[in-house]
Amino acid sequence: MQEIFSAREAETARQFVGGSVYQAFLSAFNYHRWHAPVGGRVTHAYVVPGTYYSGAESEGEDPGGLNDSQGYTTAVATRAIIVIECDDEAIGPVACVFVGMADVSSCMIEALPGQCVRKGDELGYFQYGGSTYCLIFRPDVIERFVPQPPFHDNGPPVQVNAHLATAR
Repeated sequence: MQEIFSAREAETARQFVGGSVYQAFLSAFNYHRWHAPVGGRVTHAYVVPGTYYSGAESEGEDPGGLNDSQGYTTAVATRAIIVIECDDEAIGPVACVFVGMADVSSCMIEALPGQCVRKGDELGYFQYGGSTYCLIFRPDVIERFVPQPPFHDNGPPVQVNAHLATAR
C-alpha cells in the first residue's frame, strides 16, 4: 500500500492494509472521467509522479487478470489518489487510485480536500486513455464484489455508477 500511496502518505496507506481492492482496466476506447464511488468528504487529493511503459515479468497465468502488470503498474506509474471519507461510517474512507498506463500521465484532479461529494460526482479525468483504476477499502468493509472472475476480453463493460460491491 505504501508504494501505491507514496512514502509521504504512509499513515494513509496503513489504514487500507489487509483491505479489499477492486481494480479495472480502461482501454483507450473507454470513458476516462472519474466519478465518486461513495458520497462523503474528500480528505486527500494528490498526484504521485511515476514511470512510463514499465512492466513486470509474468509470474504465470492469472485467469482473473487480463494484464499481468496492472498490479505492478498501480505502484509505479503516474497516479492520482483521492480519498473520500464516506458518509456511511461503517464504510469509512475509500481510496480511489486512478493510474495512467504506458504513455498516460495526465491525471487531472478536480476534487479538492475538504470538498463534499455525492456518489457519482466527477472527481477528475485522464486526458488520454489506456489506464487502470482501483477502489481500496479498509479491512472487513466489503462483503462481496459484484463482478466476479474469470474475466474475459469480450465480457460486458462495467458501466459508470454501476453496483460494484456490497458492504458488510
